Amino acid sequence: MTQSIICKENLKVLIDNHPFYKSINENLLKDLSTSFPATRSITNGGDNSESAVKALQTYNDIESKDISLINDWVISIVMNNKRYNHDLFIKDKWIAIYQNGDYTNPHTHIPSVYAFVYFIRCPKNSSPLVFTTSRRKIKAEEGKVVIFPGNLLHHVPKNKCDGRIILSGNLYYKV
Repeated sequence: MTQSIICKENLKVLIDNHPFYKSINENLLKDLSTSFPATRSITNGGDNSESAVKALQTYNDIESKDISLINDWVISIVMNNKRYNHDLFIKDKWIAIYQNGDYTNPHTHIPSVYAFVYFIRCPKNSSPLVFTTSRRKIKAEEGKVVIFPGNLLHHVPKNKCDGRIILSGNLYYKV
């Protein structure tokens, strides 16, 4: 069941857990090891600026059957909880792999309408997702998705383990 929280910025954040996350995550980890190369030198597509993610990450055009399942699930959560009557699509999907000491600087996902973080692997001491202004921490738990407005400032503090892995993406209105 989808849970919603309201941040200090008066923005709604949706949190849910996938019922079949174990098999999906296993497949995503296989895809990561065979099909999705990761690097620390990713730049943002539009302005070619340096990524806020200070960890290994894939490029933002990854595709697989299980990523499509997560995409469809994320869109259904938003569509069931939104106030607008617009169709959405997901663009810019990537995986980030955090080792001990890796982090993500505070940033937003403007111009996306929503962004999401789906937790694939969360060893003990995995860093939370933090909404920077409100200092609201969302615990990293495998199978959990956090969906939030694209303009909500967020970050990941220094990770204290090896192997924290997430899938992230941006949602846009279909025009």
